[in-house]
Amino acid sequence: MTYLTSNLTKKRGFTLIELVMVLVVLAIVSVGITRFIRSSTQIFIDTSERERLLREGSFAVERLNREIADAVPNSVRLTGNAGVHCLQFVPIKWSTFYLSVPLTPTADREMDVIEMQDINGNVFTPSVNNDYAVVYPTTTDDVYSASSDRIQLITACSDDGADSSCSSDDDSDGVVQLTLDGAFEQASPAKRMYIANSTVNYCVRNNALYRHESSVAPTQTAFTSGGVLMAENLANQLSANPNSAPANSQNPFRVVDASLRRNAYTQTQLIFTRDGEYMTFVQEIHIPNVP
Repeated sequence: MTYLTSNLTKKRGFTLIELVMVLVVLAIVSVGITRFIRSSTQIFIDTSERERLLREGSFAVERLNREIADAVPNSVRLTGNAGVHCLQFVPIKWSTFYLSVPLTPTADREMDVIEMQDINGNVFTPSVNNDYAVVYPTTTDDVYSASSDRIQLITACSDDGADSSCSSDDDSDGVVQLTLDGAFEQASPAKRMYIANSTVNYCVRNNALYRHESSVAPTQTAFTSGGVLMAENLANQLSANPNSAPANSQNPFRVVDASLRRNAYTQTQLIFTRDGEYMTFVQEIHIPNVP
């Protein structure tokens, strides 16, 4: 008798324990991958935010430093309180040298200056009844107070050209005549004259830096609203009086008077913060105080 046997083998599947183990392993791997991706993403976000904060801080500091460096000598001053600190200065609109200047108590109001044009031949024309002529300012009062007789309003501008106007380069001797509303108290040893017509104010308040423009006035204003936003996320602690704070304070601005061994300078200290991280920009801007 012949018996037939089957060569078919029994096929087996996964057991429940094996499936559970696979799911556990996949869960562990998924958690690890998720944490790795999340950590990498957070590092990228933190780096991007830190770079953005650095760029914003660098822009604000560079803009501020460049403007202060181009200010009329001895025009930088401070005001403020525990809520706002403002740094004010008068930017130079143009500078030139004069040949003659009216000095008190003379009744003369004519001032002869070298014709004002740049290297490209573009002639600068003062804005009549708007621009000021500044001669030999040695203190902030000389710049902001008309009673000092070192800042005078320009009421006319002419030359001996064909059109009798200093708006075009047609003068034969390169000399321009300015008519002023008063005479100066003292001449400049270097015969230097500055033209200006407004002030620039940088104010720190509510953890932000703002830029304001205002007219030249004896009293400085502490701006509590408005202005152009220049930077955010500031962490400076403002003192009640910015002019009498110690050198190690967190005030954003500090004006150091000149001494026998150095010029006056302005120190800016802007402290930026984000998520508990701090970034401090400290700069010293020297302005030649020989007017």
